[in-house]
Amino acid sequence: MNLSLNDASDIPGHFSEEVVLERPVSVVWEHLVRPQSMREWLGGDDYAVEVDTTWALGSAIVVRGVHHLPFENRGVVLAFRPCKELSFTHLSSLSRLPDQSSSYTKLSFVLDADGDQTILKFKASGFPTTAIYRHLRFYWMGTIGAFKKYVESP
Repeated sequence: MNLSLNDASDIPGHFSEEVVLERPVSVVWEHLVRPQSMREWLGGDDYAVEVDTTWALGSAIVVRGVHHLPFENRGVVLAFRPCKELSFTHLSSLSRLPDQSSSYTKLSFVLDADGDQTILKFKASGFPTTAIYRHLRFYWMGTIGAFKKYVESP
């Protein structure tokens, strides 16, 4: 995979997904931020994932795992409003990009309560390369579906 920097004009500014979850917002939030749950829906049976964070604003979030190769995704918590909003930055060790602000992508989850349902709005923005855009789009479009299945399972 070529992860060299590209002319920014060929990279979309963001991609997003919206999904309705058949669970109350408090349940969805718990699964979104609890490291034990995150291990399941971020990696499932495909790869082992460990999540390390305190969720304090400005604190680190580290997601380590193995998927063909060991990886470590690092970022900083940007927003943590229980049952409302979670956002953080993301930089994968597999990208081999320098640890600088232009190398990070922002991941955002906004929850809206709708009775016993929750509307989850996911958005990823700020891609340093076309390859990273493509990889994150592929990964997160599947992972949002996996999250829905995980949250709605009995």
